[in-house]
Amino acid sequence: MADDLCVFIKDMLIIGPPVKKSLVFRISLVAFVMVCGVFMCSIGLKQISNFTKAGFIDAKVVEQHCEVPVVEKWERSYVHFPKPSTFSRDECACNPVRYFVISSTQRSGSGWFETLLNSHINVSSNGEIFSVKPRRSNMTTIVDTLDNIYNLDWFTSASKNECTAAVGLKWMLNQVHPIFDPYQ
Repeated sequence: MADDLCVFIKDMLIIGPPVKKSLVFRISLVAFVMVCGVFMCSIGLKQISNFTKAGFIDAKVVEQHCEVPVVEKWERSYVHFPKPSTFSRDECACNPVRYFVISSTQRSGSGWFETLLNSHINVSSNGEIFSVKPRRSNMTTIVDTLDNIYNLDWFTSASKNECTAAVGLKWMLNQVHPIFDPYQ
């Protein structure tokens, strides 16, 4: 009756005598594990000891010379490499910046076009910069304002990041007339 309760068949379960390893092999294995453990502990202690020299690396940035970008001959007058005085452009110093002016009249869709340009992450159109009369009062203030814009030192809500690829403004035709009026 006890044989009926057993699930295993006698032929399936083969239990052999344990294999006896030699005593020398066991001692050499234990010694090897001990040597490895001591070696790992010594490396760990060297890393946390008081004699390690911790500090920052004093690295100096050397001004890199940019490769000449592939710019068409007709496009060279619209490309420059600005060096702004208000922030560092180190990461993108070799990327040329193109400049533009949107010249239009009122109610012509220029605001929509400017919004479309500003939706790009690397394009900054700074709006009607010369709508304020003192900025367009004489040629010197106009040139100074344009220098600030094209050197990426002009901060507006449209100012993006240091990797700006194109920067410009919108200049309405009625803002140009008082500057160059020959009858004044």
